Amino acid sequence: MPVTIPDAVLQIDGAILLFIQNNLRSPALTPFFKAVADYGVIVLGVYVALMLLWEKRRIFPIASACVVSGLLGNFFKDYLKKLIMRPRPFLDVPSLVPAVKKVPKGFSFPSGHTTLAFAVAFIIYRILPKRYSIPAFLIAALVAFSRLYLGLHYPTDILGGICVGYVAGLITDFLYKR
Repeated sequence: MPVTIPDAVLQIDGAILLFIQNNLRSPALTPFFKAVADYGVIVLGVYVALMLLWEKRRIFPIASACVVSGLLGNFFKDYLKKLIMRPRPFLDVPSLVPAVKKVPKGFSFPSGHTTLAFAVAFIIYRILPKRYSIPAFLIAALVAFSRLYLGLHYPTDILGGICVGYVAGLITDFLYKR
């Protein structure tokens, strides 16, 4: 049985998405946010690899921590999607039109792209010098916003993805420091 989302939350979520659609979307920005949605996590991975090479650090332990954090976040995300069973916003908000032709078929909460991006960003924050986490969090935030911009997730899906990514990062950090 799906979890019931309070009406007030649904109204605020829908209003935010419609604001983005009606005031922030533009033909010039849409290709950029489509690319961020499709390749943002890959860019984050390349950033991690280049940063580790620049720092002359051992790549495998930190790269494997990023992978473990991402996999753990994905596991939690899949469980929550099946538990909550929240439909995509373009199915429930009548005037919301997704900015992509091929829309995801699965459930909406939490955002998988956001979960993965923030799981990696949190590991970078926990393991490496803090100055390296700023670009990682900026990339993760762009990935998260791209999901709103494209009309594929509710704002609370994004917040859920950030929280799941954070928990995955904390657990991974704990496991790697033992």
